[in-house]
Amino acid sequence: MSITTPIYKVLIANRGEIACRVIRTCRRLGIATVAVYSDSDENAPFVKMADEAYHIGPSIAAESYLNGDKIIAVAKRSGADALHPGYGFLSENADFADKVINAGINFIGPLPDNIRVIGDKIAAKVFITENASSIPLIPGYNGKDQSVDRLESEAKRIEFPVLLKASAGGGGKGMRAVYETSKLKEEIEAAQGESLRAFGSDQLLIEKYFESIRHVEIQIFGDKYGNVYHINERDCSVQRRHQKVVEETPSPAVDAELRAAMTSAAVELGRKLGYVGAGTAEFILDEHTKKFYFLELNTRLQVEHPITEAISGLDLVELQLLVAQGANLKELGVLDNIQYKGHAIEVRLCAEDPDNDFGPRTGVIHKWSPADAAKYIPGVRFDTGVEDGSEISIFYDSMVAKIIVHAPTRAEAVRRMSAVLARTVIVGVTTNQKFLISIMNNPRFQSGTFDTNFIQQEKERLFPAPHINDVKNSMVAALLFDWTIRRSQQVHLKNIQTGWRNVKWRNKRIDFAVNHGQELQIQYDYLGQPGNDKRHVFKAHVLDKASSKAGEDVAELPIDIVLFENDLGKEVAGPRGIHGCKGLLRCTIGNCLLRIIHIPTLLTHFQSNRWRSTTLLHC
Repeated sequence: MSITTPIYKVLIANRGEIACRVIRTCRRLGIATVAVYSDSDENAPFVKMADEAYHIGPSIAAESYLNGDKIIAVAKRSGADALHPGYGFLSENADFADKVINAGINFIGPLPDNIRVIGDKIAAKVFITENASSIPLIPGYNGKDQSVDRLESEAKRIEFPVLLKASAGGGGKGMRAVYETSKLKEEIEAAQGESLRAFGSDQLLIEKYFESIRHVEIQIFGDKYGNVYHINERDCSVQRRHQKVVEETPSPAVDAELRAAMTSAAVELGRKLGYVGAGTAEFILDEHTKKFYFLELNTRLQVEHPITEAISGLDLVELQLLVAQGANLKELGVLDNIQYKGHAIEVRLCAEDPDNDFGPRTGVIHKWSPADAAKYIPGVRFDTGVEDGSEISIFYDSMVAKIIVHAPTRAEAVRRMSAVLARTVIVGVTTNQKFLISIMNNPRFQSGTFDTNFIQQEKERLFPAPHINDVKNSMVAALLFDWTIRRSQQVHLKNIQTGWRNVKWRNKRIDFAVNHGQELQIQYDYLGQPGNDKRHVFKAHVLDKASSKAGEDVAELPIDIVLFENDLGKEVAGPRGIHGCKGLLRCTIGNCLLRIIHIPTLLTHFQSNRWRSTTLLHC
């Protein structure tokens, strides 16, 4: 294999998970790495992993990760001979790619002209119409006249529903589905404004909106010698607000004949472009008619590339590095006869609240334990850029990690993903973990017969009404922790049990606020240590506080609880709760043995006007 432009040191012009991902491959290949970081990322894992790291400015992306001149200056200062842009930020900015190349630095990505021609959605459609007319395009309008009157007229010609899309955008920004004429003008103006704020351009294109479609993409790779290959397809149909949630390969909707047609179209487009490096041709697919239409070509590595790696056995970052160094893919030979194996699924674990319209959430990750799940479940991979103590800030994307599973069959991959998600521990920020588990356990998803409307169609099953049973064990665990702390802090009459009364008057009780304000109550009684064997016995009942009669005891306490003696260490009470209480409780709740990790954070309950802060994890 001939290398014409060897790479010795790579600057990663990105952050978080993708920076860690690139660093891992560079390490394996013996290539030195340089990280750049903003104020918020000073202590991030990718900064620690890199061989060198340079501060480039405030947390606001426009003053750090989007400042190409600062990044190029660091590349020169550090002696980096190549730059990997990752995805997002400047990865699809042709002007930045030009500046990198003009500075004498190898840009690990497509040629700037590739990005210019195909990165803009309107320019891409014009190029395909003129150079690759066999590739089907979605009916629509992508003209230069962007007046509201012309856009309205074109939308009516196409027929409703139509989709307004920011020409320069992605990630669902500047994208709106319109179903009727009366809303058209308002939505056009709103989409133009959102596009201008997000991408610096208010140009829109209009497309026919297909209400029931699959989103299927083809991974392509090209080199500097005109060779272009595909590495199978990925199905990205499970989306919320036009953003991907679950990806898998191969697609349940694509058979051998359709795969051949879609991959041929993607490769033809790459050849017509003279495409270099990693790219992804995205299509929408009408599963009923087996017709597909070109959507866009992403001129970068995709977030979901690990599932392609899983079934192909390839390292796509390594391929990027080889192509950037002048390797000939045909001579390399690894893409000619790929033996695809099994089925792979990726989910995006994000700091967001699915119960509140997937709103982003911020905070400090007090506990992150992805590795435990991978110890005993084969084919599991976590791509992440966080660790214990990492902060999810307001400045960047809310994705915490990508979880990837690979199995012999789709059914087995789904089961493994459900198991991995259930065993993954993340505490401190609200995430979509429970929602992802609901998707894996959903019959329609398991059958593979879904489209981009899946979340809306399965809303009732994916967002079930909260039930007391869902939180019962956590509430009992919080009660036990509270009881243990109060007992350890008892100064006077230490030999008398906590909460003891000479004459029992009523059950002891604790109120909890759960499920966005729902108030529940535990009534309980401590029965002491009947065997004098360091086992504390309780009986309890969990009930909806609103349905309980004020001041009255419930008729019975049906939950049997045994708490094993423990030592949580020394605790310090503060104005916002008890601090320094990390530890492990062992107990049985209804004869089920549980180990419960405690980490001080935000699952809050209240008792006698005292606020305590505690998060409890079942192991």
